Amino acid sequence: MKILLTFISLIAFSFSCISQTYPDYIGAGHETGVTIYVSDENSNDLNTHVISGAERVTDFKAASRFLGQATFGSNYNDIITLANSGITQWIDNQLAMPVTENFYTKYITIFNEIAPQLGPNSTIELDEFLIYSFYQKIMNDEDALRQKMAFALSQIFVISPPTSTLGNRGFANSIYYDLLYEGAFGNYRDLLMNVTMSSAMGIYLSHFQNSKEDLGLGISPDENFAREIMQLFSIGLHELNNDGSLKLDQNAEIIPSYTNFEIQQMSRIFTGLSGNERLDGNPALFTFNFGVMDLTLPMKMYDEYHDVTEKNLLDGSIIMGGQSGMDDINTAIDFLFNHPNVGPFIGTRLIQQFVKSNPSPAYINRVASAFNSNTNGIRGDMSAVLRAVLLDPEARDCSLIDDPKAGRLKQPIERMTNLFLGFNLSTPSGKFWFRDVVELRPKVEQSFLAAPTVFNFFTPFYAEAEFVEPNDMVSPEFQILNSTSGIHYLNIIENALKNRPFGNRTAINTATNNLTINSNDQPAFNFTAEIAEYNNNGLSSLIDRIDLILCHGQLSSGTKAIVTDAINQNINNAIGYDTGDIINDVIYYIMLSPDYMIIN
Repeated sequence: MKILLTFISLIAFSFSCISQTYPDYIGAGHETGVTIYVSDENSNDLNTHVISGAERVTDFKAASRFLGQATFGSNYNDIITLANSGITQWIDNQLAMPVTENFYTKYITIFNEIAPQLGPNSTIELDEFLIYSFYQKIMNDEDALRQKMAFALSQIFVISPPTSTLGNRGFANSIYYDLLYEGAFGNYRDLLMNVTMSSAMGIYLSHFQNSKEDLGLGISPDENFAREIMQLFSIGLHELNNDGSLKLDQNAEIIPSYTNFEIQQMSRIFTGLSGNERLDGNPALFTFNFGVMDLTLPMKMYDEYHDVTEKNLLDGSIIMGGQSGMDDINTAIDFLFNHPNVGPFIGTRLIQQFVKSNPSPAYINRVASAFNSNTNGIRGDMSAVLRAVLLDPEARDCSLIDDPKAGRLKQPIERMTNLFLGFNLSTPSGKFWFRDVVELRPKVEQSFLAAPTVFNFFTPFYAEAEFVEPNDMVSPEFQILNSTSGIHYLNIIENALKNRPFGNRTAINTATNNLTINSNDQPAFNFTAEIAEYNNNGLSSLIDRIDLILCHGQLSSGTKAIVTDAINQNINNAIGYDTGDIINDVIYYIMLSPDYMIIN
C-alpha cells in the first residue's frame, strides 16, 4: 500500500519512505491459475496428475505472508512447516480442527483459580479474566485460523468492553465471544441469530427488555438493535451489487438500504426479549433487573411484551400480525440473511480484516459469490467464505504487492502478537495474563473486545484525508494511528524488547483484593536461534531471518541498509553493546518500519 507507506512514515518514525518492491515475485500465488501437467512412470497421459497453483508447495516468503494474513503471528518453524505442506492443506487442517476448549471454559478455569483468593468483595471477574483467556489461547492453542476469524467477527458484531460493571458481564461476554469463536466456520444465519439472542448483545444494543409500544405509559420500542443489525451486521446503508459497488436508481442516485420507517418496523420485531432465568436458577420475569439475571444464557421471549401487530419489511413484504415473538424474529433473520447485500457487505469486511483495505470489485464479487453459494449450494457457509478470502488470486498473487491498493495497516494487537509468537514468548507459570485494556488501550487505542463504540475501534470507511481519500481509497486502521498513538507504539515496542513484554498479572495483592504484576513470573523471548544466526552467519543473515518472521521477506533494501548502518554504529560506539542488544535493536528498528506496519 504505497500511498499509506508514505503516510505512516511521516507519523511513526524517521526512516526514509521507500515503496516496497518484490521484483522476483518468489512465492505461492504468482502461478495461481496456471495448470501444471505431469505423468507418472506408468502413463504417457499428461492429464494423469494435475497440480493447481494454490496447491503447490510454497516458498518461505509466501508462507510467512500467508500466515501474516491468517493468524496472529508465526515463528520461523511455523513458516518452514507451512512451506513444506502448502497453504491449502493448512487451511483444510485448521477448518477441520475441533474446538477443544472454548473461552467460557478457559474463563471459568481462571475464575475458579483466582476468585476464592480475592474474597467476596472483588469485582475482578468483570474486566480481566476474558482478556487473559484471549492471550492464553493465542499463545498456546493451535486453532490459529479460528481465533483470527473470531477476532475479525468481534469487530463486526461489536459489544461493550469487559470493563463494564454491569451484572455478571465477564461471564456473559465470554459466552458471547464463544458465539463468534465456535461459529467462526459455521453458517452466517446461525451467527446472526445467536448474536441477536445473546444477553450481552441485548444489553449493549438495548433490545434486552425492549417492550411493545404503550402510548399510555409513553413506551416506544427501542430502535438501537434494529438499526445496527441492518447497518453493521448484515446489509449496510446502501444497496450493493455483488461486487460491492453501489446500485444506482434511474436518476443515478445511490439507493438507501432502509429508511427510518423500516428501522421503526424492525424495532417492533425485536420486542419481548428479556433474561432467561435468575442467577439462582429460579424463573425470571421480563421486568427483573438484569443484574440478577443469568446473562450467560440467551434471552427468552415473553410474548405478552411482544408487538404482535403487522410489520413491513424492506422489500414491501409483510409479517402478518398475530405471530409469536420468536416467529417474528426468525422471519426477520431469514429476510436479512437472504438479502443480496449480505455477501458483498460482509465479504468486504472480512477481506479488510484479513488481507487488504481496498479489495477490487472482482475480489469482492468472488468472495460474495462464495457466500451466496458454496460448492454444495449452501448460502452463508463461513468456511467457504474464508477460503475465498484467503485463496483468492488477489490475496495470493505476489505480483499484486506493488499495486498501490495492496495491503493494510496491522492493528495494534496484531503488532504485539506478531512479536510474541514470532520469538517464542514464554512465562515461568505458562500464563499470559496481559491486561491490554490498561497497557495498550490508553496508548494505541485498541485492546481485546473493548471497542469504544458499536462502530469498532475504527470504521471500515475511514480514509486518511491527505494521501488516501484523494485516491478514492480507505485506510480503516489509520483512524487510530496518530502522532500520539504512533509515539506510544514506539515506546511500547522498545519497552517490550528491553524491559519486559508486558506485566504478567499473576500475583495477588491481598490488601486490595486484586491481581497485580508478578515480578517472579515475567514473560521472556527466546532468541536462541537468532543468537546462533548472528554468531554463525553475521548481521545480514540475522536481518534476513527477522525480515522473514516479521515482514514476510518484504523488508526493502533501503530499510535493510538503514538497520545495518544503525547496528554497525552501535557496535562501534556503544560500550558493552552485545549480541542481545543487537537482536533487540534489529527487531525494534524493523518493527518501526513501514515494511512491518503494512502487511501486503
